[in-house]
Amino acid sequence: MTTYWLMLLVPLLVGLSPWKAKGSLPDFQWYLYAVLLVLIIGFRYEVGGDWQNYIQIYADLKGLSLFEGLIAYRSYGDYGFLVSHWFSMNYLNGIYSTNLFCATIFVVGLLRICKSMPIPWLSLTVSIPYLVIVVGMGYTRQAAALGFIMWGLIDLMNGRYWRFYLMVILGTFFHKTALFMLPIGFLSSNSIRNPKDIVVFFIVSAVAFIALLADQFQAIVFNYISNNGDMESSGAFIRVIMNVFVAIIFFIYRKQWKYKYRDQLIWVVFSVVSLIMLPLTFVISTTIDRVALYLLPMQFIVLSRVPLLINDIYYRTLFVIGVVLIYIGVMFVWLNYGKFSGYWVPYQNILFK
Repeated sequence: MTTYWLMLLVPLLVGLSPWKAKGSLPDFQWYLYAVLLVLIIGFRYEVGGDWQNYIQIYADLKGLSLFEGLIAYRSYGDYGFLVSHWFSMNYLNGIYSTNLFCATIFVVGLLRICKSMPIPWLSLTVSIPYLVIVVGMGYTRQAAALGFIMWGLIDLMNGRYWRFYLMVILGTFFHKTALFMLPIGFLSSNSIRNPKDIVVFFIVSAVAFIALLADQFQAIVFNYISNNGDMESSGAFIRVIMNVFVAIIFFIYRKQWKYKYRDQLIWVVFSVVSLIMLPLTFVISTTIDRVALYLLPMQFIVLSRVPLLINDIYYRTLFVIGVVLIYIGVMFVWLNYGKFSGYWVPYQNILFK
């Protein structure tokens, strides 16, 4: 567990140190920490709940031509992952190059968001317990998809909507559920008021669906809807309730947020969708668990911005300390009592074997 705790404590201690520059970590520290995260995530060995699944499902890509591999696994979709994994299995060092490539996409997207936040170290600290450790090390394909989504979120927050849509489509090449973020992004933009943008959006969405998901549509319906009762995700409720907790905080400070930031609509949509997901976790828990992952960035964006909306320094300090303690507690409980945390513990790295 030492590695996991160091991943959390490094940004926390650096953020509290007296030599940080104007509340932001100097670029060198960001680059160094990014490299460390990529190595920890990318070169992990037998860590994560889906480790054996990735090996078993894609092992026979070895020896096939790229075209044969894509045909053999066309029912899985996720062609970006398949291509990267095919190269890794046939020309590099198997699963480790795939993991390293996906980890790089994930970490770059994560740090782009954290570095742009008003309290970067707090944003990064909040992201570690679940987003980085559980998702980054457990859901290789979806972590890569989420990396593209996080990169695109900065564009969405700055009004560059079509760049966000492009990142969503790139993410869909690694995990089909990323396409869920297209309508979320659309509802979060001012395009919803422009009839021309509405038409273009639906055309782009239709083309993306036909090109990326049409062949897998029947499998998607079966796995995520029809068969959902047999695929219960026990952690879905806890993960969604964390998003709901942050959504409530956002609504409490919504008026102040409106005057300080220009992206209020995005977080209204994220918050409302999170609230809608809560009762659905009792019906289609696996589906909700998968798509709720894309809303996780709301946690470290909202929680690192709200302190600037609290005028009283005493209450602002209490808020920050409270957030840190909550996420330390979340990590402690999950590592020690989580139903599936045994797949992550002990941490092992191929570089030290």
